[in-house]
Amino acid sequence: MSSITLHGAVEEIGGNKILIEDGATKLFFDFGLSFGKYGNYFSPYLQPRRYSIISDYMNLGLLPNLTGLYRQDYEKRFRETSPEPKYDGVILSHPHLDHAGFLSYVRPDIPAYCSPGCKAILQVFEESSYGFHQYTGIKESFKIRESKRDATKKVKDRTSFIPREINLFKPSFKIDDITIHPFPVDHSVPGANSFVIETSGGTIVYTGDIRFHGRRATFSQTFVDKAASFDPDVLISEGTNIHEPKTYGEMDLQQDLFSIVENIRGLIIVNFPVRDTDRMQSFIEAAKHTDRSLVINMRQAYTLKTLEENNVSYVPRLDEVKIFVPRKGWGVLNDMNYPIEIQMQDYQSWENQFIEHENSVTADDINANPDDYIFRCDFAELKHLFDIKPPKESIYIRSVTEPIDEEMELDQKKVDNWLKNFGLYPYTQLHCSGHASGYDLQEMSKQINPKKIMPIHTERPTEFSSFHADVILKALGEKYPLG
Repeated sequence: MSSITLHGAVEEIGGNKILIEDGATKLFFDFGLSFGKYGNYFSPYLQPRRYSIISDYMNLGLLPNLTGLYRQDYEKRFRETSPEPKYDGVILSHPHLDHAGFLSYVRPDIPAYCSPGCKAILQVFEESSYGFHQYTGIKESFKIRESKRDATKKVKDRTSFIPREINLFKPSFKIDDITIHPFPVDHSVPGANSFVIETSGGTIVYTGDIRFHGRRATFSQTFVDKAASFDPDVLISEGTNIHEPKTYGEMDLQQDLFSIVENIRGLIIVNFPVRDTDRMQSFIEAAKHTDRSLVINMRQAYTLKTLEENNVSYVPRLDEVKIFVPRKGWGVLNDMNYPIEIQMQDYQSWENQFIEHENSVTADDINANPDDYIFRCDFAELKHLFDIKPPKESIYIRSVTEPIDEEMELDQKKVDNWLKNFGLYPYTQLHCSGHASGYDLQEMSKQINPKKIMPIHTERPTEFSSFHADVILKALGEKYPLG
């Protein structure tokens, strides 16, 4: 018998965890973090207890209480572990944390499947981000060093690594009784895919996160055409913007951006999502339009480098941008009173390759020639404006989503205070969504023509009933038999 069980993203945006079973085969499609539920309990000042994080997450409803799924070093802290995994794989639609972030807690003997772009982004998370990011393998915890002389030392996580099998997508592949057809689609991060999933009980289509108004809208339409040819039984569809009738696209944004920046004198300061390479491309084009260069941070540069190394072809290249190298730590970069070895100690190992990169720039460079740059500056980087000293003619363009909760509103007030301090307020808001509009979701459903729709990743699942006669609404953890 085949079945679908939603263990996340039910009447909420994000936290996708879709269990598809066919006979003895059990596959999760996505295994993401619910930012909403996480934010209900935790804050920067109240963090999860690391030693019991899985059991605590289960008690709070962030992780499903399933055996044979979680990494044993943490699971054995609160119960007996299964010697063998009881699940056959985790298939990732894309690398946003609300879809892939909880892979860190899955046992490493359960393989993952993803696109090259998704793998590259997860590698960057592991190597350059703070927090608990262990995707390509786990760093074993709670071990004591084996030594005849001294058995009192803890083993450092980084010295006890267990790799995970990461399989890159093929045009179609089979895991036991389930056949999976991945299709690249348009979204606001590289490596996004939707799926056609063939089981013995019927055919399932899963959108992941999808849109039809970005730079690769044709990818999404190709997926829709292919999915329709399978005559699917169930369409598991995201519905983030099911209530939005209109679509404002990436190319619309780029054209409006040209109009905003073309007559600006002084520095153009912008913020856009750190891994949104489509938005980065829009600002690159705006920079070219005004004889400027887009300046990105070192983590974004590392992302572009890693994507290129993973043969992802539809993203910007490092030679199209400048790389901002800020003063950190002691703030002695390029201070000849300190040896280069001391200067480099202010930076992480992955950052070192960009310090002397041919395209690197410093705050002094931007300060000397502000008309030459569009400077990408997020919340955490506003402090560098003290060194850059933007002139009076400068502007700030905010190209991220509007605040959607109280915490985001509080952060935005802090941003506003910084902008006012540097004479950059009011700012220009210019953004388009990474998700399909209600109209596009309706058109997608009409063309795929599934027998049933199962909404996910939406706070308004009942709105799907306005354009489809058979909408499946299941509670969290409630199994839906197929066939």
